[in-house]
Amino acid sequence: MIGTQPKGLSGNLDDPDLDPFWQTASDLEATIYLHPMFGCGDDRLLDYDMINAVGRGVDTTTAVARMIFAGHFTKYSGMKMILSHGGGALPYILGRMERNYLMHKDDGYADPAEQMQKLWYDTVLFDPRTLRFLAECFGADRIVLGSDYPFPIGDLTPCNVVRQANFSEIDTSAILGDNAVRLFRLEGRCGTC
Repeated sequence: MIGTQPKGLSGNLDDPDLDPFWQTASDLEATIYLHPMFGCGDDRLLDYDMINAVGRGVDTTTAVARMIFAGHFTKYSGMKMILSHGGGALPYILGRMERNYLMHKDDGYADPAEQMQKLWYDTVLFDPRTLRFLAECFGADRIVLGSDYPFPIGDLTPCNVVRQANFSEIDTSAILGDNAVRLFRLEGRCGTC
């Protein structure tokens, strides 16, 4: 598990000085779980516990969008990255990111739709409709169960949102454990809740 800001409360995951880390992760075919940082650096988030409700998703969105446009998930294709909280806002702004890519293709930007198909997403969304949308965008085979435990905003009954999304039995089983077995190269089947 790594954070979104590699230098404490600053830095970007696409900074060139991190290339050896990404290359090693790719060479090892490592699975990396990305979680936003505790401080999001925006005073507008200090009220209403918006750091948890909004800030963490914005932090993930910003950090991973940089990696997407930089082409990290093609360049370091051996690694597998799981994005917490269903990928933040990334699935919902993909159209805007694609538009930005098309406007700047000649500047070396990588294709966001292609990059995002290489990622994995957890289920910590709390809303079955949002989880279904995530699956429509990237496939149920790219989603793994998450809980955000032990954080106060965590989902203490994480299987419920998956079951409430009314996926097929195959997709439900995949999200509740079979995808994790494949992702982490485990033997056998995972017990599901």
